[in-house]
Amino acid sequence: MRQIVQIIAAIYLLHGLYMLVAPFVWYENTPGVSMLGPYNTHFVRDVGLVYIVTAIGIIWGARPRNANLLLFASVWPALHAIYHAWMWTGRDFALDLVALVNLVGIQIPAWLTLYGAMRMRRSERLI
Repeated sequence: MRQIVQIIAAIYLLHGLYMLVAPFVWYENTPGVSMLGPYNTHFVRDVGLVYIVTAIGIIWGARPRNANLLLFASVWPALHAIYHAWMWTGRDFALDLVALVNLVGIQIPAWLTLYGAMRMRRSERLI
């Protein structure tokens, strides 16, 4: 589980860097993003920074005896996933490319990370 969480963190880190380095390219090429409103460099880069900080927290938290940090670092992805699930309900549960990107890029990584954090925390408490 630790390796899966670390892979997700690496993906978050790369995603955040992509948002910082090429915010307009990210905006134009991420399915569904342009549907949400006009391009805003400041907003895209702010969210990119959140991804980077989250990735660092997950990487550091996935180390032995750091499960509380991992659990804390898993909170933003989970809240982000809840928000996107709520947005999907507003799209009448459309099964399209936007929903697929949401599932693969937001939902699965967020819930896997939170699950991994909870498992690691439980196992550390047993030691």
